[in-house]
Amino acid sequence: MEDHTKIEPTAALVMIWAREMYGTGSPGRFYSILDLSAGEKMKAECDEACPWYNQVTLNRKWMIHRLAGDFIKGANGPCQVILPAAGKSPLALELLDDHNDRIRSVIEIDISGMEEKKRLYEKAAPEFAGKISCVTADLFDLPGVLEAVKETGMYDPALPTVIIPEGISYYIPSSLLSGVIGLFASPDQRNTVIFDFMLPCRLVNEDRRKFPKGIWRVINNDCNPDGTVTYTPEEIEETLKDAGCTRIDQHFMHFIEKDRTGGNEFFMTVEDGWTVIAEGFL
Repeated sequence: MEDHTKIEPTAALVMIWAREMYGTGSPGRFYSILDLSAGEKMKAECDEACPWYNQVTLNRKWMIHRLAGDFIKGANGPCQVILPAAGKSPLALELLDDHNDRIRSVIEIDISGMEEKKRLYEKAAPEFAGKISCVTADLFDLPGVLEAVKETGMYDPALPTVIIPEGISYYIPSSLLSGVIGLFASPDQRNTVIFDFMLPCRLVNEDRRKFPKGIWRVINNDCNPDGTVTYTPEEIEETLKDAGCTRIDQHFMHFIEKDRTGGNEFFMTVEDGWTVIAEGFL
């Protein structure tokens, strides 16, 4: 696969789980040039813990995409998209495929790999690459993040903005999560933040706790020795209020699965799920 770009194991694992989302359009072209082989060993280990875990990832990504699309369609005029800790996710392309005429720019932020990501965009989606800026910055340096975003020349604080720090709440402290989100607060609550977080095991039905425990044992062994950060719904509310959010909505897997698939096969009750999508207006 010499023409393909190899990505790190955990990122590759998530992309393998999300495969069916990336079958067409520019996200499909992006997906097709990635080498996901580094995630195969983790995938096999995760299958032993929960062979249907891809459903969690599909539900999560489907809901984030839907909420972001709703915000973009409902905004008064053009929008911008901010993706902290963007990794190799092609979410920017998903949104541009659907809403190109309503998105002024997408700014992606990560601590490494951004120059390579830009090359991938130019190869897979040249029609959108000019709208996407890939910024190298460390989320632990909040002033540096904001400065790097401004230096792109693409950031306009007057535009309605959707901030999507997908997949990072598991790895950083709540004070940093609220700090990253708060960088993009607006004076008139025109912006929104959408992201996923995980509940503590005590809030999950006892017979289901083995699934997130088994999966995160594999992931933490690979890349997160400090362990997973979890939130109660009340703690995520406080974190978002600290960032400047007023109205806050939380979407549980039981309802997301029903919306996505038309029924409930894996999450029969609210307490069967452990991943929640939060949306805050700031």
